[in-house]
Amino acid sequence: MAGKAAVNPLISVQKAGDSGLQVVLHPLPILEISDFVTRGYQRGFKGAIVGGLIGQQNGREITIEHSFTCNTKKNADGLYELDEPWFLRRLDFMRQVHKAPQLDLVGWYALVPKTGPTPAHLPIHRQILSQNESAVLLGFHIDGVLRPAAGDPLPLTIYESNLEAADEAVTQEGEDQEMKDSSDAQTGMALKFRELPYTTETGEAEMIALQFIREGGARAHAATGVADDSGGRIAEQFDKKIAVTDGKGKRRAVASEEAKSKSQAESSSGGKNTTTTGKDANLTKSEAEYMSALQAKYNAIKMMKTRVDLVVAYLEKLPPDFVAGNQTPEQAARAAAKGQYTTPSNNILRQIQALVTNIELATPAQKNTLAKEILQETNDVNLIALISDLVNSVAEVREIGKKFSVVESARNHKARSNMHFDGGFEFAKSQGQGMVDLL
Repeated sequence: MAGKAAVNPLISVQKAGDSGLQVVLHPLPILEISDFVTRGYQRGFKGAIVGGLIGQQNGREITIEHSFTCNTKKNADGLYELDEPWFLRRLDFMRQVHKAPQLDLVGWYALVPKTGPTPAHLPIHRQILSQNESAVLLGFHIDGVLRPAAGDPLPLTIYESNLEAADEAVTQEGEDQEMKDSSDAQTGMALKFRELPYTTETGEAEMIALQFIREGGARAHAATGVADDSGGRIAEQFDKKIAVTDGKGKRRAVASEEAKSKSQAESSSGGKNTTTTGKDANLTKSEAEYMSALQAKYNAIKMMKTRVDLVVAYLEKLPPDFVAGNQTPEQAARAAAKGQYTTPSNNILRQIQALVTNIELATPAQKNTLAKEILQETNDVNLIALISDLVNSVAEVREIGKKFSVVESARNHKARSNMHFDGGFEFAKSQGQGMVDLL
């Protein structure tokens, strides 16, 4: 019917939980896919963004731990498919690299619309199925990256594929028809995709890699001095940049003529220059790491304060009679229906009570001992600061003494020089007077 939304014929109508397949996704494949997409845009890549996924498969659990890009080519129908010899060599190489623990091909990834896979994905998927019959497809939704929204999950969906019988017993009008029998087992079978739930997991090595990437991004952000603007989307950057050839076979991203004219107009308007050097641009690596750690703690404390304020606001909006114990939850709900108070929830109140009870567990039992240790450490720090000031004062006094000694030596030397000059002049004068008397 025209009023109904279009249904993807490749999506299965079965529920995702019917298969019992569990997928554990690691962050490194996500980074590799996003890097592939970004580099492909910057370099003007015209092929298909396709890659393999390697991991482990233990029963009904699949882990996606690493990924690698794949070469593609067009077949006779104009659809992309894998370069089979190249893919097999690359897969064998990845198996040799990841031997402990042994990883193997578990699926592949591609750019997929939110509505699900299309017939253009089937040739590559059939090639992957020839290597692993239970391979999954990780669909990366580029629309979710270009137009993100607050609270959205990761812009990807994981699909499994199965051969399902085409339901021809019911027509579009809902009328039953006679089912046709066929001797061919594959007759009426179609490849269907079904969404799979997944969880994310991070290992120690991956945490180190993510920490390095986060610190690099923070330093790059500080160096450019660009403020964090949630309104600046990647789609706007795509619109403002074009790829051009520099004559050496390389492509580079440059600002479009519209963006250049806009920036020239803003600069000629006499407005203030908004491009400033970041105040953290000259920090050393250790200082940048320290600032990054402080920023993470600040964000955590800010989030905790927001949650505490939310709990306090909820408790303040409860009906006073209910807080005093003079009303039942049903009576309080009727009182809250007027819009002045919040409807009480026993579940929320129990969670708040459990939270308040657990706070005491985080408080140290021996408060006096802890306070004594904190005071001792504070005194040690202050003592070290005083000793440092004393050493600096002594060094300054020694420096002043050296300078005074140099000045005093120069003064004495000058005085002795004047004394010798005056004595010699008097001697010469007396000798001259004696010669005059003899004459």
